[in-house]
Amino acid sequence: MQTTSSQTSHGFIPQLIILTVFWLGLQLVASWVKPGFNHITQYISEINATGTPNAGVLGWVGFIPLAMVAFSALVSMRSKLRVQGISHIGWLLLFLWPFGYLASALAPCDTGCPADGSSSQAIHNVVAIISYFGFALGAVCLAFTPKTHWAVRIAFILLAAITVLGFLLMTSYPLMEIRGAIQRYAEAAQLAVFWLLLFLVEKPTKDVS
Repeated sequence: MQTTSSQTSHGFIPQLIILTVFWLGLQLVASWVKPGFNHITQYISEINATGTPNAGVLGWVGFIPLAMVAFSALVSMRSKLRVQGISHIGWLLLFLWPFGYLASALAPCDTGCPADGSSSQAIHNVVAIISYFGFALGAVCLAFTPKTHWAVRIAFILLAAITVLGFLLMTSYPLMEIRGAIQRYAEAAQLAVFWLLLFLVEKPTKDVS
């Protein structure tokens, strides 16, 4: 019996669809249950900001489940990916994306998500820096996966650049009024990295049965 990389890739698509739908659903929930929440001006972590309506609950029913879905997808895909050496490190660094959401639930930001604030805000800020830049580095490392098409390699690097640029722009004071929109674009790029993993699935193998 012959198993192709395409067949294996298709097996991971439902998980990636669930991850994407869950992420999109989180955006919708934020608009429905948070009075005055604005996706253009506010970070997604602000739906769980200390002292705001439904804070805490949204972390546990939103951020933590999303992180678990992403963790699960990464773990289940690992055995079928061609990653090794530096690209294996890249795969490991992708865990920083769901880790960032997990941290947003356990160490929520203050109202308005300021640069300075409580100890929880300080932890939140440090995790954000590590997760965005670490994830971007991971995407670059994945570009070195053996036997990968040049277009896929370029895509990984471009998405890494979008992630870093997005973080720098959304934390820039002059762009504070659109920081939420910038963050959504950066996160869309991070989700795209998860989908690109489908192109790193092992080459076809043949089994005798």
